Parts: sequence; structure tokens; C-alpha cells
Amino acid sequence: MKKDFLFKNLIETLQNRIPQRGKLADVLAELLDIEKEAVYRRLRGSVPFSFQEVHAIAVHLGFSLDSIAETISTETRQMTILVAEFLEPQVNDYKKLEDFCEGIHRLKDDQGSESGTISSIIPSSLCVTYGYIYKFYLFKWSYQYGHQSKKKSYTETHVQERLRQINRVFVEGVQHSPKSVYILDRQFIEYFVRDILFFFDIRLITKEDVLMLKEDLHLLINDLERYAVNGRFDTGNKVDIFLANVHIEVNYNYIDATNYKLTVMRTFTFSDSYSFDEVVFQNMKNWLSFLKRTSTLISEGNATERIHFFEQQRKFVDRL
Repeated sequence: MKKDFLFKNLIETLQNRIPQRGKLADVLAELLDIEKEAVYRRLRGSVPFSFQEVHAIAVHLGFSLDSIAETISTETRQMTILVAEFLEPQVNDYKKLEDFCEGIHRLKDDQGSESGTISSIIPSSLCVTYGYIYKFYLFKWSYQYGHQSKKKSYTETHVQERLRQINRVFVEGVQHSPKSVYILDRQFIEYFVRDILFFFDIRLITKEDVLMLKEDLHLLINDLERYAVNGRFDTGNKVDIFLANVHIEVNYNYIDATNYKLTVMRTFTFSDSYSFDEVVFQNMKNWLSFLKRTSTLISEGNATERIHFFEQQRKFVDRL
């Protein structure tokens, strides 16, 4: 009985995501790398979907495995941790990261979609654009959570080219979203500067490295100020930038598109936890609404607050 229930829920979920049966079969055949007839056998129930197949489909189409399960408690909402090796990624690591970014592609063609970030650190959709800043986060991740035998200094840390390409696709996807929202901790630049100074003091970052990071930080601040003044990315798509008036303790990213609700919680600098559960998503959106009410919008309006904030950030960076 339970097995039939799970199959019924899975098929209903697939049909809700892609109502056209022929198109659904095409999507599944390409995703699972099997023949269309094999797909139809699975859709009829003649052959069961494997767990790996269901997981791949859930990630691709953006629904929670919990949502098709019969016995999940309404009080228990699970998040999946994205575990990958970032300094020396293998094939499986790249696949995880590429699958994780797949939802970004849904934003561009969905005029009602929105991407957003609630953050006390430099948001990933910004930091990966700046080579030295992104390299610093990789270095910090390795220092805190990487293998002891693989720990390297900042100078010895290198970003793989395929990882750079994934990052470029990610940033392009976010900036082509019809609307983006950022709620930033007022001290996010100061926190980053303190980290740099700490690693400089313990001799893992050189003075030359510090100067390059300083230059990248000024570029970031200049770009962020331009986005705030215009209320838009350089792509022309709208961006709202808020400064939080309460401390942000948890870093969230989200994608809000038709039939695709993704919540991402940043836990270990890069090892994100994510969920397609709509209750988790709605809770995060409720928190976002609260933060908006208690934050200051600096994009387009409130020029005095915006100018003061960015002047202060440049002073923090000039301490380096």
C-alpha cells in the first residue's frame, strides 16, 4: 500500500511539473540517460524508479523527496547538505555543483521569478565575481573544514577553471533574474576585513595577497554602490538592496520561481544545506518579510544612508 502511495504521489508531482506526457518522457529520458520506452515503463509502474533516479528527478524538477512520502511528520522538515570538495573537485563534485545551480536557469525565462540573499558575509552571487575574494573563501573553507593534509596557504590555494566556469554561469543566472533581493548585515565587509587580518597575523596570507584582496574589495564596493544607485544590475534587471538593522545570524539564499521553491542555508562557507520543501521556503520568506520591515532600503532611494554606508565600508577596507 505504502509503495503504491509513493508511486502515485511521484507521478502526480511529475505531471504537475510537466503536464505534457511526451515532453515529460523526453525530459526524463535525457536526465536519466535511458530510452523513452524505459521511461514509459517506469511511468506505467511496470518498472520501479530507483532511489537514485527519484533523487535526480527531484533535484532537476525542484521538489522535496519528503513531499511524496506518506509518513513524514508535518513538524519535521529536512534539509540536504551539499558536500563537495572545492579545492580539488572530482567528477562527482562538479556534477553536484552543476546540478545545484540548475535551478538558476529557471529564473531568466520566468518573469515572476525572484532570487534573494539574506547574509552576514559577502553573498556568493557577488563574491565569485572577484577572483581574490572568492579564492579567500576557498582558502578559509579549506583551513576550517578541509582535510588537515590538504591545508594550504592563501598563495598556494588555486581555483580550478571548471569551477570558475560554474561560478560564471551561476552569477549570470542570478543577474538575469527579473528581480533580486539582498538583505545584508551592516558589518559584512568589516567581518571579511577582520578575517583577512587574522590570517595575515598567523602568516598564512602575505602582504602582497592583502593588497590584492584590498583592491578586489574596493571593486566590490564600487559595483555594489552602482547597483544600489541604479536599483539594477548592469544587465538591467531589478535589484533591491537592504541594510539589516538587526544582526543576521543565519545566511540564506533562495530561488522563487513557478513550481520551483529552493531554500539554501549556508552552513560551512561553501557546504550549503538546501531544501525544496515549500514549508521551509515559506518560513524563510516570512523571515524575509520581517527583515524587510526592520531594514533600510538603500537601492534607488535614501541617498544619505547609502552614501554614508559605502564611505564607511571603504574606511574598513583601507585598514588593510
